[in-house]
Amino acid sequence: MKNKSRSKGKLDYKILITTIILVVFGNIMVFSSSWPYAVRLGLNPYNFIIKQALFSIIGIVGMYITSFIDYRVYRKYGYVIYILTIILSIIVLFTGDLSRFAARRWIDLGPITIMPSDFLKLGTIMAVCKYIALNKNRIYTIAYGLIPMIFFLGISCFLVYLQPDLSTTMVMGAIVLSIFIVGGVSLKQSAIAIFGLGGIGVFGIVNARSSYSRSSRIEAWLDPLKDFSNKGWQLAQSLFAVSYGGIFGVGLGKSRHKFSYLSEAHNDFIFAIIAEELGFIGGMTVVFLYLYLVYSGMKLAFKIQDSFGKLMIIGIMLLIGIQAFINISVALGIVPPTGLTLPFISYGGSSLLVFLFMIGIVLNISRYKDRR
Repeated sequence: MKNKSRSKGKLDYKILITTIILVVFGNIMVFSSSWPYAVRLGLNPYNFIIKQALFSIIGIVGMYITSFIDYRVYRKYGYVIYILTIILSIIVLFTGDLSRFAARRWIDLGPITIMPSDFLKLGTIMAVCKYIALNKNRIYTIAYGLIPMIFFLGISCFLVYLQPDLSTTMVMGAIVLSIFIVGGVSLKQSAIAIFGLGGIGVFGIVNARSSYSRSSRIEAWLDPLKDFSNKGWQLAQSLFAVSYGGIFGVGLGKSRHKFSYLSEAHNDFIFAIIAEELGFIGGMTVVFLYLYLVYSGMKLAFKIQDSFGKLMIIGIMLLIGIQAFINISVALGIVPPTGLTLPFISYGGSSLLVFLFMIGIVLNISRYKDRR
């Protein structure tokens, strides 16, 4: 009799198709929003879209290959992968490019630039999920619940905070905390961790206010028109672009604010260009695609019998959802500018590759719904 736990089923095509739509749409918007910036830099107008398209092809091929790799290999080597991403995050603290926003977040490898924090997100999810799967019957205790949770929070969040990258620090903390809560830590432990995470946030804000550049950025967020010609310029232009788009937008490729207004139009503020060119309808369509992707992933997760596979899907989908929410909120002025990319859409090689790799893992797990 065939072992049911080892039988492969069909992958989840809803997740696959939604991801492909986001990637293709992202390439269209990266080209639309980046060519004026490329021209200003004296580059080929197709410079950014060529790179993005190349990473998209590599990422989709990688996603396809990953969908056939048994996800249990990540449970086996989860801690090793986590340690490697930690080492990469330490390296960037000493060798990272400081020329970009006075932060060591990027490693320049010549034709490409990578962000170690992108890989640390995945490494952290793998390690946390492996730990909980191995200790699911005693995760409710302080020794196996609260203390390890603080350990993972401390290591991953501290390394990212040192770069410095407060927004990714908070995202990382929220993901670790959420996985532990789903994994079964007690409500008391969860409350302690939540207060602890809140304390980290307060500390970060207080520390940010001690730095002129950060405090002025927060003040610019609260009132972008007050310092319109300097710190408030980017956010103000983003809000102008969104409002200018109206209901139906000015038309694909016809944005005005990508011309010398939004300096990160193809990256952090790409949603503002989407809203300007495609209007409220286009913007809400993007939001719906993310909601549908996360919903499909969560629905799949609760069909998975294997605890490691279930937690991996939940962690990955939470990461995609939270990061998309924050990026869109930045463009709308709901939260201060953070530097987080819009998953699958924003320009950025390492971010796109890591997110597609994550989807490949989810697709592979979907093949083994009955595995225990």
